[in-house]
Amino acid sequence: MLVEEALAGRPEAFRKIVEKHQDGLYGLCLRMTGKREDAEDAVQEAFLAVFNRLPEYQPGHKLSNWLYTVALNRCRSLLRRRRILRFFSLDGGPNGNGNGDGDGEGLLGRLQSLDDPPDAGLEREGAEGLARRMIERLPDTLKAPFILRHLERMPYDDIARVLGLSLEAVKVRLHRAKLLLWKEFGAELGVLR
Repeated sequence: MLVEEALAGRPEAFRKIVEKHQDGLYGLCLRMTGKREDAEDAVQEAFLAVFNRLPEYQPGHKLSNWLYTVALNRCRSLLRRRRILRFFSLDGGPNGNGNGDGDGEGLLGRLQSLDDPPDAGLEREGAEGLARRMIERLPDTLKAPFILRHLERMPYDDIARVLGLSLEAVKVRLHRAKLLLWKEFGAELGVLR
């Protein structure tokens, strides 16, 4: 097991852990924070924390669940700091423009390929914008379970372990997230009840 090898002092083992999990953690952190720089910071801080606490790892548990838990905690800390800074800001937004837009970087990345029709990029931009707004509107207590389930495709049991919640609490939060999103974005989604 890679953790045991890393604990035995083999740096290449921890490097393999990072390589295996960095993309998934980055995607999660990007969706949680909405900013590329914050996501990079959160992932780096998460791996550093895991490295420093590696002896605490319990072999009977999934390493990925522990990594996701640590990364989510880093994201929450970043978001808390951002809210505090915004609260004390005179202009109301992190860019000085009063609207809190961030850097305009898309949450889902740029996916357009050369094979797409010319207007596919516009459709995708609209979908990305809607997805970003939907995720941003969710309160933190609902955002993490929603992202883990619907974007990371994590099973309910793993979500419960990562977030330290009961299975029932995860299901309730996912249901509340869906209700909130339906209430606010149902018309934009064009979905009929």
